[in-house]
Amino acid sequence: MAGQFYGAEKFNPRLITTQILVMQSSFWLCFCSCVSVGDLFFGEEQGAGQLFQPEAYTWRTTRGLILACALWLTSFVMAVELRFVVQRAKKCLDFVATYHIFHLMATCLAEGFPAFWQWWIIQVPAMLISVLLGEFMCMRAETQDISLGSKGGSKKPSKPTFDEI
Repeated sequence: MAGQFYGAEKFNPRLITTQILVMQSSFWLCFCSCVSVGDLFFGEEQGAGQLFQPEAYTWRTTRGLILACALWLTSFVMAVELRFVVQRAKKCLDFVATYHIFHLMATCLAEGFPAFWQWWIIQVPAMLISVLLGEFMCMRAETQDISLGSKGGSKKPSKPTFDEI
């Protein structure tokens, strides 16, 4: 995809929608998998309802610690995914905020607005981890040298010989 980092970008709703769907699906798949493995490992009762109960997000219970650690682990995975799906540092905050807002909306629909302060204290670092690490990795990719050489790698231009001048 030539020019993926440079130049004017055209508004592409299909691409943006696809990226949102991929990021949202990946978030839920990773988060649910981590919670499920944690519940299984620590002998906790498994259920999707715990993901939407603000009171469950606490560090005072095993279940709460599983939820917090699963969300933070998911944040690291999502940061890596931002690098490959979104590919632009300036878009990381938008995409991370989108899937966290969907999580907030799902929580509001299931249990009401999360007034439990520990829910927020667990959510905010998860969001910060994804945004900052994702931006860092995307910036690294954006600032890599562009290879103009052949398939075998870039060649350093040789100095012209006297005969070529």
